[in-house]
Amino acid sequence: MNIEFDPGLIGEVLFKEMQTREEQGDTQLTEEYHSLVDPVYENFSIEDRPKQFRKIEWDFFKKLGFVALIENALNEFPEFEDSVAGMVVVKAKSTHDEGSNLIKGLDDEEAKRKIKVKLLLERFHDQSYLQKFMRHELMHISDMLNDRFGYRDEVLAGNPMEQSIITERYSTFWDIFVDSRLIRDGKETIGSRDSRYEEFAALYMGFPEETNREIFDKLWDDENHTHGSMLELAKDVNKVIEIAKDNLPEDMRRKKKVLLPGSVCPLCQFRTYSWVDNLEKDPEIVQVIKSDFPDWSPEDGACDRCVEMYKSRRAISQNLI
Repeated sequence: MNIEFDPGLIGEVLFKEMQTREEQGDTQLTEEYHSLVDPVYENFSIEDRPKQFRKIEWDFFKKLGFVALIENALNEFPEFEDSVAGMVVVKAKSTHDEGSNLIKGLDDEEAKRKIKVKLLLERFHDQSYLQKFMRHELMHISDMLNDRFGYRDEVLAGNPMEQSIITERYSTFWDIFVDSRLIRDGKETIGSRDSRYEEFAALYMGFPEETNREIFDKLWDDENHTHGSMLELAKDVNKVIEIAKDNLPEDMRRKKKVLLPGSVCPLCQFRTYSWVDNLEKDPEIVQVIKSDFPDWSPEDGACDRCVEMYKSRRAISQNLI
């Protein structure tokens, strides 16, 4: 499979390698590089020099084994040979920018897409981590190409805050799905079972630990996740709770809604990220709300906008008396 590397990435990785070796007292690579680069200034015109520099940098990049690292990762996924047109490797701006995706080729009529991978420079200087990172990312690509998984490139939510929360949850579910399968297959990856549990539990701190453990264990063992099922979980906290419905603490069984960011307010039916706590301490507000929602109880919660509206209604009512 054809692999393209961003020329800028090649140069920066090479210079970083030379700098690292120099700091360790090894100048051989730097001297060899300059023995080839310096004559370019004398033997080629200004217009032709960039092409010569890129060729020299590519030769060193390949000689140092960086190309082989990516090729070896691809070799673990032979199914890509018939399903993608190639791979493009470019520099990532930050850890948040790192990752992989499928992109269209320059030819609009080309049926196959290309794999695009964004990597930080330092990944090339930790070969063990790069191997695990590439394996993890290419497993995501494998899912995206799997019809049963049903991946769709879509907007996951409406407003930016909701988009951020749902994307983080969805990404966590997908990382659990990826790493659990790799580990069961005896392959190293960037996330262990314990580290993935910590990420999951951080998203659902409102759940008791035993509930989080039960949910996570079932997510980890499930090999039938799809894009749609994980998106549904990411959007609806109560769908996550249902995974452990047989072993929920009694107080969680009684609740009609779980008061976590992104849950739906039982009054206005909009998702909220600002719940009002301890409503039972304000019996007058509770009474006003129950006049409109007889089946509602304080433990069901309410968003700050709804509570403010009912407080205003109570104040107006008291002033009219």
